[in-house]
Amino acid sequence: MKAASSRVRVGVVGVGTMGQHHVRVASQNPDVELVGFYDPDAGRCVEISRRHGCECLASVDGLLDEVDALMIAAPTSLHEELGMKCLEHGVHLLMEKPLAHSLEAAARLVDRARAAGVVLMVGHIERYNPAVAKLFEVLNNPLEKIITIDARRLSPFDGTRCLDVDVLLDLLIHDVDLALEIAGSPVVRVSAAGRAVFSGTTDMAHTRIEFQNDAVAGFWTARCSPMRERRLTVTTPTRCLVADTMSRSLTVFAAGEVTQTPNGSPQSGAIRTVEVPVPDEEPLRRELEDFFRSVREGTKPLVDGERALRAMMVLDLVRKSVDSGHEVTDAGEAGC
Repeated sequence: MKAASSRVRVGVVGVGTMGQHHVRVASQNPDVELVGFYDPDAGRCVEISRRHGCECLASVDGLLDEVDALMIAAPTSLHEELGMKCLEHGVHLLMEKPLAHSLEAAARLVDRARAAGVVLMVGHIERYNPAVAKLFEVLNNPLEKIITIDARRLSPFDGTRCLDVDVLLDLLIHDVDLALEIAGSPVVRVSAAGRAVFSGTTDMAHTRIEFQNDAVAGFWTARCSPMRERRLTVTTPTRCLVADTMSRSLTVFAAGEVTQTPNGSPQSGAIRTVEVPVPDEEPLRRELEDFFRSVREGTKPLVDGERALRAMMVLDLVRKSVDSGHEVTDAGEAGC
């Protein structure tokens, strides 16, 4: 493992839709030294170098020789190859989600990082959305039983991004990760349906996950929608919490005391609506600060390789249900 200096030396592989922002945020952080980046697109390299005043190196190997930590934002199909190369150099790694193209490849990366003794973090950026962070904070005060989780993640199809993976690895992975954390219980049953719409892989899916503690999560995920939506709703015995990660807002609906009608039937009391203040913070900036801190201090990041692998285990069950048309009950250790 490379020993990080007082300023962490970092590099970026891939400066497309997401990677360009890794370069931007890293270049603005006084606690890190942005050594440079690598991208096979020469025109893109010139553009990003001029925009952020940083160097484009000639190869990934050249970058690995100069850095303490690397952020990979390359196509998912390259994650295992690039990740292994990074870990074999003893370089700390932040891999954009998903960790790898398959569950087996993800497990190999986690094992290699553990053997190398380096930080392996995965960019589940919604964990760092201030609306989601505030949702977790409110859910813990007071701590209540989770009844349902409803996640809606809809996007139009633009034909340009993440075409090497299906909508499960592209979008659903975010909400599965969040639901596992919120439910805090092993998965016992998964049922899902999905289909291709514009691409050759699954573009939309409806998923239901049941947990051992009786919590139930439902997911509507699509990258072929005429509308764009990012909403997470959680219900407990006394509250309904709605986090919108696009507007970065959190609304809490709290029920008053339950009363009874003259015939003894229960009826809900008055519903109190509270708009919870959410800080105006960029999720990626928060994510990278967590990564740099983990490298400097040797702490565990919010989403390390093991946590990301756990989400991919559940996603694998979802895919099996989509492919077979049947629910999957053999969850094994997924969600534990």
